Amino acid sequence: MALSWRVRILGAVLRVVVGRYATMPDAKRRLLQAHDGPSWIGDLLNGPPDPTVRIADIAVPGPAGDIPARMFQPGDERHDVTKPLVVVFPGGGFVFAHQTLLNWLSSRLCARLGAVVVSPGYRLAPAHPAPAAGEDCYAVTAWLAANAERFGGDAGRLAVIGESAGANLAAVVTLMARDSGGPAIRAQGLLQGAFDVRPRSPLMTTRSTEPFGRPTDAPDMVRAYLGEHGDPADPLISPLLASDHSGLPPAFVLTADHDYLYEDGIRYGETLRAAGVRVELARLVDSPHGIFSFPTWCAASGPALDRLAAFLRRELAPDG
Repeated sequence: MALSWRVRILGAVLRVVVGRYATMPDAKRRLLQAHDGPSWIGDLLNGPPDPTVRIADIAVPGPAGDIPARMFQPGDERHDVTKPLVVVFPGGGFVFAHQTLLNWLSSRLCARLGAVVVSPGYRLAPAHPAPAAGEDCYAVTAWLAANAERFGGDAGRLAVIGESAGANLAAVVTLMARDSGGPAIRAQGLLQGAFDVRPRSPLMTTRSTEPFGRPTDAPDMVRAYLGEHGDPADPLISPLLASDHSGLPPAFVLTADHDYLYEDGIRYGETLRAAGVRVELARLVDSPHGIFSFPTWCAASGPALDRLAAFLRRELAPDG
């Protein structure tokens, strides 16, 4: 099946403008990490936020200092109804994530579910190699659960969502929460994720040329994420390799036919299912990697959001 002309054109432009990660000057890397451009550029590339929600930039206490995050709350807030909680981890290959990257997705989940949604800007490689990102993501998740009442939320109806590298971190957070005695996570959304970063994994050996995922950059980004001492076989880096996946929350696993991480998603979904975890697997056609980062360019973003929201609505129901 073929990608649309819109996706191909945007991919070609991004390849020229962004360039290869390995040869990128440090100043350009810092600029891309900061996402300091005009907001209209972000809205054009990554989709505008839902206009009905309230958005605030906040700071969450973390293991190495405050973690910048963006909070989304329903605009028509009802004080007599407790709200589900959703934490959304952006992607970016562990080197470019920013709390504004998934404004489109976070704000629409907020509006559709009536949820409090928080998207953190976790520490990035190479300055902060693993396990810094996972520690920050877990800290934000635990903080939101512990402070649910401040925002009219229900700590018993908590979900974690992530796209690409963010899906890896969402899976890591569920492992950390299970093994640390909380917080209790009711659902996980794993959107086009990387779950095995070993040198011979599909992620590291792909020959895909799809436009958004930059598969040729994957080995360099993973090396930056691992740093000098990171072990790619560590389950908190490659969650597929955990010795036990039982007791993890129900999962919505999204893959796409032109995604270079397609096989990773299938493998992790099957691993969870074999461990007794309830899994909903969504396979998109004519779609690239990162559809929620480029929703106005990818036709599948709307239908995929419908399925994700339906899954979360079911799993986070008050009597669930």
